[in-house]
Amino acid sequence: MSIQAVLFDFDGTLADTLPLSFRAFQAVFKQYDNREVTRDELVAMFGPTEEGIIGGNFTDQASVPQAIEDYYSIYKQGHFEEFQNNEHILGLLQALKAQGMKLGVITGKSRRAYQISAGALDLERFFDLSITGDDVAKPKPDPEGIHSALRTLGIEPSQAIFVGDSNADILAGKAAGMQTYAVRWLPTFQSQAYDLAPDGILENVAEFQRLLQLNNIIPMTYHSKQQAADIKALEQQCSQADSIQLSSDLEHLVKEDGDHALLCYREDQLIGLLSWFAAGGNEAQINAMVHPGYRREGVFRSLVARAGQDIAPLGIHKLSYKIPGGSETGHRTASALGARFSRSEYAMSYDSLTTLKPVPEDLHLLPATLADWEFIISCSSQAFGESEKETREYFTETDEPERVTYIAWTGSERIGLIRVNYINEDTAFIHNFCILPSCQGKGVGEKVLRQTLGLLLQKPYPVIRLSVVTENVRALNLYIRAGFKINSEYRYYSGSLNLEP
Repeated sequence: MSIQAVLFDFDGTLADTLPLSFRAFQAVFKQYDNREVTRDELVAMFGPTEEGIIGGNFTDQASVPQAIEDYYSIYKQGHFEEFQNNEHILGLLQALKAQGMKLGVITGKSRRAYQISAGALDLERFFDLSITGDDVAKPKPDPEGIHSALRTLGIEPSQAIFVGDSNADILAGKAAGMQTYAVRWLPTFQSQAYDLAPDGILENVAEFQRLLQLNNIIPMTYHSKQQAADIKALEQQCSQADSIQLSSDLEHLVKEDGDHALLCYREDQLIGLLSWFAAGGNEAQINAMVHPGYRREGVFRSLVARAGQDIAPLGIHKLSYKIPGGSETGHRTASALGARFSRSEYAMSYDSLTTLKPVPEDLHLLPATLADWEFIISCSSQAFGESEKETREYFTETDEPERVTYIAWTGSERIGLIRVNYINEDTAFIHNFCILPSCQGKGVGEKVLRQTLGLLLQKPYPVIRLSVVTENVRALNLYIRAGFKINSEYRYYSGSLNLEP
């Protein structure tokens, strides 16, 4: 039966809070009970909550209430002075959530202490529930807390794993009938020996990821030659398996300010890629591919869920999935995520063997200046039927040094615009090509396109690309007459960040 939930202890398992807890206990025992207590003595007291440890072991009971308050004060302050999240633990929790795992915390800490730590370390967002020492009558090694969590989650013991760093954790997990693993992946942990043998002892987070065959999703480093090579290999593997030419748009990923990309590794093999960029307004365009040997394992869903964590804070709520026309797997996946078909486009490239017609002299292209800003907004809004607000946001977001807007002039009159994204020394991408509606139907668009090609071929740019909506027959014919050819078709599906099950 597949694993559907992972339950964790907290101290020494998810956060290296034990040294701070020891120090806070030692301080209040020294101040209020005039006792020097060692770490071993404190570990022997563990089981009850912090209040229980102080109240159950103080000789001077009158000082217990103030000692408890001072303990929490020291404990809380320590988080701001010395604590940082463990990046490996964060990566593990993100990977588990991305694959749809239910996650819970079973800790002997009081609710108050747990909220201090989980809040300061921003860990609460990962967990579906938390069972603290305040929520049970019998602390670990009794399995009461684990049983309570399983009932709440609706999960059988055989469908879950318990992870902890102490002998009491192992005893509790085994008593609950669960696979139970001891961890020693943080600098401070409680137990070196166990009364019952755990199902495994994990020295680092990577061992647990391998155990569960978890995907390791990381942001791409634009200058990494190894990652670029991995992406090219994945592109070839997917293209061969699907019998279509797929593109990772690698040229956009290896630029410092290029598209965002997430890489999904299983062990050392790249098994999934997702790239995205803000497509204007509140939409992000998604391009992805999954290794044919790892499909139907939630890789794509994991990548989308992870990307959502980066996209949502930007105020983007919609996703547009870019899928090759011949990829039936891609279309089924988009539909399964609740996305709906919106449009299809042809990807086209200029045929270098085409003889360029003479560049017209009655029309000129000049790089846009600040004085052209309002014209750009108005012209594009009219031509594409979008609001000026959306158009203004889009041009503001895509105002980049390598993306140049040219204004088409006839005499002293501005009649249109065209943009060129100079992707690299070899490749230029034409986009946002539009003519004022009042000037359309007069052959002006063809002149602007020829002027643009003449400009690019002077550089020269061996690769000149553009895309066109398949239903826009007029524009398609214009591009074909100018010397462009269709390379492939892509279909776009619109969805939201809230993935449907």
